[in-house]
Amino acid sequence: MTNASLDLSSLPKAELTDDGGKPLTASLCVTSHIAAAVAAAVGQNWAVMPAGGLTSAISSYDYKPEDVAGFVGVVAIRPKGALMAETVDAATPLEDLKSHQVAIQADQGLVSAGAGLTFTQVNAALAEAVGPTARVLVDLTSIGSAFVGGVVATGGMGPLRLLPSATLDAVCLADGGAPKILRGDDIAQVEGMQGWTGMVCAARFRFYLVPASEFGLVLPVQGSDVDTVAGLLKYLRPWTQVALPEPGALIAGEGGETVLNGIELVSRDSLETFIAHAEEPARSKAEGLLQSCEYAGADMLACLTGWSELSIDDVLMSLLDPETETIGGVGIDFGVGFSSGAEMETFRAIREGAPDLARTKARVVPPGKLKPWSTSTDINMVLPADSSAIVSVLEAYADYRGAIRALRKELAGAVEVELSAYGHLSPAGIDPHHRVTLFAPEGADAALAGARQAVAANKRTLIHDLLFAARSHDSQVTGGEKGAPSLVEIARAAGGESRLPEALKARFQAARAAVMAAPAQFSFRAPAELRSE
Repeated sequence: MTNASLDLSSLPKAELTDDGGKPLTASLCVTSHIAAAVAAAVGQNWAVMPAGGLTSAISSYDYKPEDVAGFVGVVAIRPKGALMAETVDAATPLEDLKSHQVAIQADQGLVSAGAGLTFTQVNAALAEAVGPTARVLVDLTSIGSAFVGGVVATGGMGPLRLLPSATLDAVCLADGGAPKILRGDDIAQVEGMQGWTGMVCAARFRFYLVPASEFGLVLPVQGSDVDTVAGLLKYLRPWTQVALPEPGALIAGEGGETVLNGIELVSRDSLETFIAHAEEPARSKAEGLLQSCEYAGADMLACLTGWSELSIDDVLMSLLDPETETIGGVGIDFGVGFSSGAEMETFRAIREGAPDLARTKARVVPPGKLKPWSTSTDINMVLPADSSAIVSVLEAYADYRGAIRALRKELAGAVEVELSAYGHLSPAGIDPHHRVTLFAPEGADAALAGARQAVAANKRTLIHDLLFAARSHDSQVTGGEKGAPSLVEIARAAGGESRLPEALKARFQAARAAVMAAPAQFSFRAPAELRSE
């Protein structure tokens, strides 16, 4: 493919929308030759919108018409996927990989993957070439849908709170010129930058071996009982501490034969919504979990996942405190266990179904109502092994839930307020997402606008409270799983870049430098704070 051979003006319309349902006015180019397509677009003066697995756009389409006035138009370039990865010669240079190809250097513990593959596909190729327990430890719950390129570009991370860069060896980036190979600290120029600095063509990861069996354990908890939840997190800390060995070697944790790779939160509200829409067998299992909440008098579920050489029953016993016969103060009488195979697939469907439904409802315009408005919290904190620090964070979220529930009562009959809580409670990174979605009848624009302002004010208060908790308890705010957009949101809530903690301030400045050095064909979508000093 050459610049001249690709006629961008004849491409179909993208027909894409972001998380909030906002449409993207653009043409769509689906290709396995990303660098060539990017070079053609830049050479013909098109603004470029990288489009990955389309699992989450995170307001990436939020730009003004004047930002693209100097371009021919906007082209969304999407890596071409495949039913399965095509394995090519191990010596294939990263810049020569097509979007659906992998190259495995088994002796070095490295796998190179094209941007259009999912991590399920990459791990399947590793299983065939290396063994069934070999995998890339990219920390995601959406490994079957999110594309490699999009995960790197968004800085996506899951329960372990591991950024892609924790296991990245190199990234191939296209920005209109010759493809660039980024390594080490330079990976920050693309990770979490939402495609504002270029488009990921391929990435090389270190892979590892994990214990043979996967498990899930669900414990009902009361979200307002912050002391008990904090005690649970502190108690489980050893099992969440994963030290990455040499590439290709077996991972190990402080918990011996069992490694917890996630502690996530699902609210009872989210579970009830899931049950109303789910199909079997997930619906019956979810109804059983809802019953566990009722028996335990709980409003949330703590969902533990991990790997172990033990059976699920033995995992449970290994986590149990023999003195209290609890797991960190949480009783197991109403707990539910899941083991490898179909059971874990059902468990994942329930755990991910709740947030997926919340996001979907935020996109769909109900009959007779205005377009919904939705916002989700995203501020990740790494905590010391101190219960009081964890309590301070959980209290801030409990206060936020209380404020939103009070707003729901206040607006009853005028604006419908939905709250779904889900997300990450690992001691290595607490980031429990709280999504608020507003529904208002047609003609109630003013009421919806007022409700939006009230929610936004409460969200700013939450971020203030979390920053204060971090300062008070020697905790570290590391940003959020939405990369640079989360960083910008935190800065705005804090009152500006100058009021950020020093580590976040340095990241903010580095993000600005990367955006300002990028071609305008990519940086046009970046927030104003990152496009000028």
